[in-house]
Amino acid sequence: MKPSLRMHGLVQHINAVAQQLGLDMLTVKKEYIFRTWVTISAPLTYAVFGVYWGFIEARRHWLEGIKSCIMLGGLVSGSAKLLTILLRHTPIRDLLYFIIKICEDYEQRGVDFIHALNFGIDRVYKIQRIIFVGYSITFLIMLLMPLVLLFYKGIRITVMPYEIPGLSIDSNIGYGLTYLQHTVPEVVGGIGFYLGDMLVLLALNQIQTFADIFQLKATALNDALERKEQSRYVCNVGEYKDFNIQALLMDLINWHQLFVDYCKLVERIYDNLIAAQVFAASVSIVICLCVNLNEFDLISAIFFLVSAYSMSVYCIVGTQIEFAYDQVYQTVSCLSWHELNCEQRKLYMMMLQRAQNMKIIVLLGIVPLSLGTALQASELDFCFGSLLAKNNI
Repeated sequence: MKPSLRMHGLVQHINAVAQQLGLDMLTVKKEYIFRTWVTISAPLTYAVFGVYWGFIEARRHWLEGIKSCIMLGGLVSGSAKLLTILLRHTPIRDLLYFIIKICEDYEQRGVDFIHALNFGIDRVYKIQRIIFVGYSITFLIMLLMPLVLLFYKGIRITVMPYEIPGLSIDSNIGYGLTYLQHTVPEVVGGIGFYLGDMLVLLALNQIQTFADIFQLKATALNDALERKEQSRYVCNVGEYKDFNIQALLMDLINWHQLFVDYCKLVERIYDNLIAAQVFAASVSIVICLCVNLNEFDLISAIFFLVSAYSMSVYCIVGTQIEFAYDQVYQTVSCLSWHELNCEQRKLYMMMLQRAQNMKIIVLLGIVPLSLGTALQASELDFCFGSLLAKNNI
């Protein structure tokens, strides 16, 4: 299958998921239908009922109040994803079409480019399967575990860490209505998390694909420069062969400019979403650790896995992007620049200077999006959570 068809199918899959929430990503003008308002109401209901119930529980005991806030990080990251999709609908749509167009253009340039595009798409599909399986398992456990405990042990726990005022979970009707109400934000949240992650990670992974295409273009230029060097040993005096070096160099420079502009565009569209996702996951890890180090709580234990899982995926992809930047810099550095003429060397030096100063993705201007940040955040989360649990605040 052509890379453009595979990418088009992936984009259509993402859009189909968005349509389940009333968020059509490929339409020119976004429309607010019933499912859109249901999606918008999901974080609002948790914010209202969760905060209200948290104040009530905190009066009884601080630990109960913290239990009511274990999904606060999910509320923050989910709201950030929803607001990004609603407020930046047009740039996201244009970005998706741009990615498809790149695949359509470069699949015509030979087998090597097709392999590079397919390799990048395979990378996205691997991440898609990891995210889908992870979210499906964790959210299904959170939905089914209360029913399992109710039928087999008679224990009544709620899906979300709050109760609806006026509905007692001790009665069958109250528990049933509470479970149904909790199911709506839980399902919307699970689909929304998957949608937001796919949009971000699809855009971020194209940086690696663009770096691979850059390396192919650089290889073509390097081959031409080497042929130019070898030709000096066999050509007659005064004979000159250009080997199309100027065109290859300009093609490489233009692609590098597109690479830099694309990185800036992705960061401009998704910067707040990525920062909210990582920091909210970090806060959720602290709260869940604090709760479980005092006493085991099933909901917080499951949400701890969700938070650690999502933060790790983002930070790992961030590290891979840093490797892509290094790959581009190493590729530029290894060109046979000494075979370029004076004017070409000036263009080469400008490209080299930009490759040396690539701007990495920084969370709120504080820390880079990388695996090292995830490890540091995990260490701080564990220390802070242990401190709260030991001293009982």
